[in-house]
Amino acid sequence: MAHLNLTFYPAPEPNGTGVLVLPGGGYGNISWDNEGPPPAAWLNERGFDAWILRYTVDSHRGAIAPVYPAPIDEAVEAVEHIRASGRVSTLGVWGFSAGGHLAAITATTTTTTTGSKTTNGTKAGATEEEAGSEKESLSSIVDFAILTYPVITMHPDAMHEGSLRNLIGLDAAEDVRLGMCAETRVGAHTPPVFLFHTSNDPIVPVQNTLLFAGAMARHRRPFRLVILPDGPHGIGLAINDEERSWTGELERWIVGFVEAEA
Repeated sequence: MAHLNLTFYPAPEPNGTGVLVLPGGGYGNISWDNEGPPPAAWLNERGFDAWILRYTVDSHRGAIAPVYPAPIDEAVEAVEHIRASGRVSTLGVWGFSAGGHLAAITATTTTTTTGSKTTNGTKAGATEEEAGSEKESLSSIVDFAILTYPVITMHPDAMHEGSLRNLIGLDAAEDVRLGMCAETRVGAHTPPVFLFHTSNDPIVPVQNTLLFAGAMARHRRPFRLVILPDGPHGIGLAINDEERSWTGELERWIVGFVEAEA
Protein backbone atom coordinates (compact mmCIF):
# COMPACT_ATOMS: atom_id res chain seq x y z
CA MET A 1 0.00 0.00 0.00
CA ALA A 2 2.96 2.33 0.55
CA HIS A 3 3.35 2.95 -3.18
CA LEU A 4 -0.40 3.42 -3.84
CA ASN A 5 -1.28 7.11 -4.25
CA LEU A 6 -4.85 7.02 -2.96
CA THR A 7 -6.59 10.04 -1.42
CA PHE A 8 -9.65 9.52 0.77
CA TYR A 9 -12.57 11.97 0.79
CA PRO A 10 -15.00 10.87 3.53
CA ALA A 11 -18.65 11.84 3.28
CA PRO A 12 -19.93 13.95 6.21
CA GLU A 13 -22.92 11.63 6.47
CA PRO A 14 -21.82 8.33 4.87
CA ASN A 15 -24.48 6.03 3.44
CA GLY A 16 -22.33 2.90 3.27
CA THR A 17 -21.51 3.20 -0.43
CA GLY A 18 -18.15 4.33 -1.77
CA VAL A 19 -16.67 5.18 -5.15
CA LEU A 20 -13.11 4.92 -6.47
CA VAL A 21 -12.53 7.92 -8.77
CA LEU A 22 -10.11 7.62 -11.70
CA PRO A 23 -9.38 10.94 -13.46
CA GLY A 24 -8.44 10.98 -17.13
CA GLY A 25 -5.38 12.28 -18.93
CA GLY A 26 -4.66 9.84 -21.74
CA TYR A 27 -2.37 7.77 -19.48
CA GLY A 28 0.06 10.65 -19.98
CA ASN A 29 -1.03 12.83 -17.06
CA ILE A 30 -3.77 13.07 -14.43
CA SER A 31 -6.60 15.56 -15.03
CA TRP A 32 -6.82 16.25 -11.32
CA ASP A 33 -8.49 19.68 -11.16
CA ASN A 34 -11.44 18.80 -13.40
CA GLU A 35 -11.90 15.09 -12.78
CA GLY A 36 -10.53 14.52 -9.28
CA PRO A 37 -11.84 16.59 -6.35
CA PRO A 38 -15.00 17.86 -8.15
CA PRO A 39 -16.57 14.39 -8.57
CA ALA A 40 -15.38 13.46 -5.07
CA ALA A 41 -17.17 16.52 -3.67
CA TRP A 42 -20.29 15.69 -5.69
CA LEU A 43 -20.27 12.19 -4.23
CA ASN A 44 -19.65 13.43 -0.67
CA GLU A 45 -22.63 15.79 -0.88
CA ARG A 46 -24.82 12.75 -1.57
CA GLY A 47 -23.42 10.59 1.22
CA PHE A 48 -20.89 8.62 -0.80
CA ASP A 49 -17.34 8.14 0.43
CA ALA A 50 -14.81 8.79 -2.35
CA TRP A 51 -11.23 7.78 -3.03
CA ILE A 52 -9.17 9.30 -5.85
CA LEU A 53 -6.34 7.24 -7.30
CA ARG A 54 -3.30 8.87 -8.88
CA TYR A 55 -2.34 5.86 -10.97
CA THR A 56 0.91 5.55 -12.90
CA VAL A 57 1.05 7.56 -16.14
CA ASP A 58 3.83 8.47 -18.55
CA SER A 59 6.48 10.65 -16.83
CA HIS A 60 4.81 10.19 -13.41
CA ARG A 61 7.21 8.98 -10.70
CA GLY A 62 9.79 8.25 -13.37
CA ALA A 63 7.51 6.03 -15.46
CA ILE A 64 8.12 5.93 -19.20
CA ALA A 65 5.42 4.92 -21.69
CA PRO A 66 4.12 2.34 -22.17
CA VAL A 67 3.07 2.09 -18.51
CA TYR A 68 1.09 -1.17 -18.74
CA PRO A 69 0.28 -3.04 -16.52
CA ALA A 70 0.94 -0.65 -13.62
CA PRO A 71 -2.34 1.36 -13.79
CA ILE A 72 -4.45 -1.79 -13.96
CA ASP A 73 -2.62 -3.37 -11.02
CA GLU A 74 -2.94 -0.16 -8.98
CA ALA A 75 -6.69 0.15 -9.61
CA VAL A 76 -7.26 -3.45 -8.51
CA GLU A 77 -5.07 -2.89 -5.45
CA ALA A 78 -7.03 0.26 -4.61
CA VAL A 79 -10.29 -1.71 -4.75
CA GLU A 80 -8.81 -4.37 -2.48
CA HIS A 81 -7.57 -1.73 -0.04
CA ILE A 82 -10.96 -0.01 0.14
CA ARG A 83 -12.78 -3.32 0.59
CA ALA A 84 -10.38 -4.32 3.36
CA SER A 85 -11.03 -1.08 5.24
CA GLY A 86 -14.59 -2.20 5.97
CA ARG A 87 -15.75 1.37 5.45
CA VAL A 88 -18.33 0.58 2.74
CA SER A 89 -20.61 -2.33 1.90
CA THR A 90 -21.05 -1.30 -1.74
CA LEU A 91 -18.22 -0.05 -3.93
CA GLY A 92 -18.27 1.51 -7.38
CA VAL A 93 -15.67 2.91 -9.74
CA TRP A 94 -15.98 6.19 -11.68
CA GLY A 95 -13.60 6.99 -14.51
CA PHE A 96 -13.20 9.85 -16.97
CA SER A 97 -11.68 9.50 -20.45
CA ALA A 98 -8.57 7.29 -20.06
CA GLY A 99 -9.65 6.91 -16.44
CA GLY A 100 -12.91 5.63 -17.90
CA HIS A 101 -10.92 2.96 -19.71
CA LEU A 102 -9.22 2.02 -16.46
CA ALA A 103 -12.62 1.96 -14.73
CA ALA A 104 -14.05 -0.28 -17.47
CA ILE A 105 -11.10 -2.66 -17.17
CA THR A 106 -11.55 -2.69 -13.39
CA ALA A 107 -15.30 -3.34 -13.62
CA THR A 108 -14.68 -6.26 -15.99
CA THR A 109 -12.09 -7.80 -13.67
CA THR A 110 -13.60 -10.60 -11.64
CA THR A 111 -12.76 -12.47 -8.49
CA THR A 112 -13.63 -15.92 -7.18
CA THR A 113 -14.82 -16.76 -3.68
CA THR A 114 -11.21 -17.63 -2.87
CA GLY A 115 -10.18 -14.11 -3.82
CA SER A 116 -8.01 -14.95 -6.81
CA LYS A 117 -7.85 -12.20 -9.42
CA THR A 118 -9.17 -12.98 -12.85
CA THR A 119 -9.20 -11.31 -16.21
CA ASN A 120 -12.16 -11.33 -18.57
CA GLY A 121 -13.99 -13.91 -16.50
CA THR A 122 -11.24 -16.55 -16.49
CA LYS A 123 -8.55 -16.94 -13.87
CA ALA A 124 -5.09 -16.31 -15.26
CA GLY A 125 -3.55 -19.62 -16.21
CA ALA A 126 -6.73 -21.61 -15.66
CA THR A 127 -7.88 -24.26 -18.09
CA GLU A 128 -11.36 -24.04 -19.59
CA GLU A 129 -12.51 -26.85 -17.27
CA GLU A 130 -11.18 -25.02 -14.23
CA ALA A 131 -12.81 -21.79 -15.38
CA GLY A 132 -16.10 -23.59 -15.90
CA SER A 133 -15.98 -25.13 -12.45
CA GLU A 134 -15.55 -21.67 -10.94
CA LYS A 135 -18.22 -20.01 -13.04
CA GLU A 136 -20.84 -19.80 -10.31
CA SER A 137 -18.44 -18.17 -7.84
CA LEU A 138 -17.24 -15.38 -10.13
CA SER A 139 -18.22 -11.76 -9.57
CA SER A 140 -16.89 -8.34 -10.48
CA ILE A 141 -14.53 -6.78 -7.96
CA VAL A 142 -16.82 -3.69 -7.92
CA ASP A 143 -20.59 -3.36 -7.62
CA PHE A 144 -21.15 -0.70 -10.28
CA ALA A 145 -19.24 1.56 -12.67
CA ILE A 146 -19.63 5.08 -14.07
CA LEU A 147 -17.87 5.67 -17.37
CA THR A 148 -17.65 9.33 -18.41
CA TYR A 149 -16.63 9.99 -22.05
CA PRO A 150 -14.47 6.86 -21.68
CA VAL A 151 -11.74 5.43 -23.81
CA ILE A 152 -12.95 1.86 -24.33
CA THR A 153 -11.34 0.22 -27.33
CA MET A 154 -7.83 -0.20 -28.67
CA HIS A 155 -9.19 -1.00 -32.13
CA PRO A 156 -7.90 1.41 -34.83
CA ASP A 157 -11.42 2.39 -35.96
CA ALA A 158 -12.28 4.21 -32.73
CA MET A 159 -9.25 4.22 -30.45
CA HIS A 160 -7.71 7.26 -28.76
CA GLU A 161 -4.17 6.96 -30.06
CA GLY A 162 -2.56 8.78 -27.14
CA SER A 163 -4.08 6.41 -24.60
CA LEU A 164 -2.99 3.39 -26.60
CA ARG A 165 0.54 4.74 -27.05
CA ASN A 166 0.99 5.63 -23.38
CA LEU A 167 -0.63 2.50 -21.95
CA ILE A 168 0.53 -0.39 -24.15
CA GLY A 169 2.51 1.19 -27.00
CA LEU A 170 1.72 1.39 -30.70
CA ASP A 171 3.47 -1.92 -31.34
CA ALA A 172 1.83 -3.88 -28.52
CA ALA A 173 1.32 -7.61 -29.00
CA GLU A 174 -2.12 -8.49 -30.32
CA ASP A 175 -3.14 -10.38 -27.17
CA VAL A 176 -2.29 -7.34 -25.03
CA ARG A 177 -4.18 -5.00 -27.34
CA LEU A 178 -7.26 -7.25 -27.31
CA GLY A 179 -7.03 -7.65 -23.54
CA MET A 180 -7.20 -3.88 -23.18
CA CYS A 181 -10.30 -3.58 -25.41
CA ALA A 182 -12.81 -3.19 -22.59
CA GLU A 183 -15.78 -4.03 -24.80
CA THR A 184 -14.44 -7.57 -25.31
CA ARG A 185 -14.23 -8.14 -21.54
CA VAL A 186 -17.95 -7.62 -20.82
CA GLY A 187 -19.65 -10.79 -19.65
CA ALA A 188 -22.23 -12.32 -17.35
CA HIS A 189 -20.50 -10.90 -14.27
CA THR A 190 -20.10 -7.29 -15.42
CA PRO A 191 -21.87 -5.03 -12.89
CA PRO A 192 -24.43 -2.30 -13.72
CA VAL A 193 -22.86 0.59 -15.64
CA PHE A 194 -23.74 4.24 -16.29
CA LEU A 195 -22.27 5.68 -19.49
CA PHE A 196 -22.04 9.33 -20.54
CA HIS A 197 -20.63 10.84 -23.73
CA THR A 198 -21.27 13.63 -26.23
CA SER A 199 -21.95 12.58 -29.80
CA ASN A 200 -19.45 14.99 -31.34
CA ASP A 201 -16.58 14.45 -28.89
CA PRO A 202 -13.53 15.38 -31.00
CA ILE A 203 -10.94 13.58 -28.88
CA VAL A 204 -12.46 10.26 -27.84
CA PRO A 205 -15.07 9.17 -30.40
CA VAL A 206 -18.53 8.37 -29.04
CA GLN A 207 -18.16 4.95 -30.70
CA ASN A 208 -16.16 3.97 -27.60
CA THR A 209 -19.19 4.33 -25.35
CA LEU A 210 -21.47 2.74 -27.95
CA LEU A 211 -19.18 -0.29 -28.20
CA PHE A 212 -19.37 -0.84 -24.45
CA ALA A 213 -23.12 -0.26 -24.35
CA GLY A 214 -23.56 -2.73 -27.20
CA ALA A 215 -21.53 -5.33 -25.33
CA MET A 216 -23.64 -4.79 -22.21
CA ALA A 217 -26.81 -5.23 -24.27
CA ARG A 218 -25.54 -8.43 -25.88
CA HIS A 219 -24.81 -9.92 -22.48
CA ARG A 220 -28.07 -8.59 -21.05
CA ARG A 221 -26.33 -6.59 -18.37
CA PRO A 222 -28.04 -3.51 -16.90
CA PHE A 223 -26.81 -0.10 -18.02
CA ARG A 224 -27.95 3.47 -18.48
CA LEU A 225 -26.72 5.44 -21.47
CA VAL A 226 -26.75 9.24 -21.72
CA ILE A 227 -25.47 10.81 -24.94
CA LEU A 228 -25.77 14.54 -25.52
CA PRO A 229 -25.70 15.92 -29.07
CA ASP A 230 -22.99 18.48 -28.45
CA GLY A 231 -20.08 19.06 -26.12
CA PRO A 232 -16.29 19.09 -25.98
CA HIS A 233 -14.19 16.31 -24.54
CA GLY A 234 -13.38 16.72 -20.87
CA ILE A 235 -16.47 18.71 -19.86
CA GLY A 236 -16.41 17.09 -16.43
CA LEU A 237 -19.60 17.35 -14.41
CA ALA A 238 -20.90 20.36 -16.39
CA ILE A 239 -23.04 21.26 -13.38
CA ASN A 240 -23.30 24.95 -14.31
CA ASP A 241 -23.95 24.28 -18.00
CA GLU A 242 -27.73 24.19 -18.50
CA GLU A 243 -27.51 22.61 -21.96
CA ARG A 244 -24.95 19.96 -21.05
CA SER A 245 -25.75 19.17 -17.43
CA TRP A 246 -26.01 15.39 -17.08
CA THR A 247 -25.41 14.54 -13.43
CA GLY A 248 -29.13 14.64 -12.64
CA GLU A 249 -29.48 11.41 -14.62
CA LEU A 250 -26.48 9.98 -12.81
CA GLU A 251 -27.98 10.86 -9.43
CA ARG A 252 -31.26 9.13 -10.31
CA TRP A 253 -29.32 6.02 -11.29
CA ILE A 254 -26.78 5.86 -8.48
CA VAL A 255 -29.32 6.32 -5.68
CA GLY A 256 -30.53 2.82 -6.51
CA PHE A 257 -27.40 1.35 -5.00
CA VAL A 258 -28.07 3.15 -1.71
CA GLU A 259 -31.68 2.01 -1.67
CA ALA A 260 -30.62 -1.56 -2.38
CA GLU A 261 -28.60 -1.58 0.84
CA ALA A 262 -31.34 0.03 2.94
